[in-house]
Amino acid sequence: MSESFWDAPAGAALLSVARQSLLDEVAPALSGRQRYVLLMAANAMGVVTREIAQAGAAAGAWERALGGAGSPAELVAAIRAGRRDGDAALHAALVETTRIAAGIWKAPG
Repeated sequence: MSESFWDAPAGAALLSVARQSLLDEVAPALSGRQRYVLLMAANAMGVVTREIAQAGAAAGAWERALGGAGSPAELVAAIRAGRRDGDAALHAALVETTRIAAGIWKAPG
């Protein structure tokens, strides 16, 4: 689901505007290493923007994945020991966390 500028958290919206301004106004005037550095910074700003926007969904998904495990280390230990084999809710929550993470790290379009 796509958020409009007005629906995004304030920090994400500010980063998005700053990123787009750099790409539209500054990047075209640069070349070589300077352009590469600007594009790297703009990419990082995009990742952080998406991370901020998805923070609530990611936290909820991880909470569901942890279930009653207590901590990520306890969940890992339970999985390694086979105590969570066949746990459909855990599988669904881990798939959800993976989809959220992929959406954060993959640049749109």
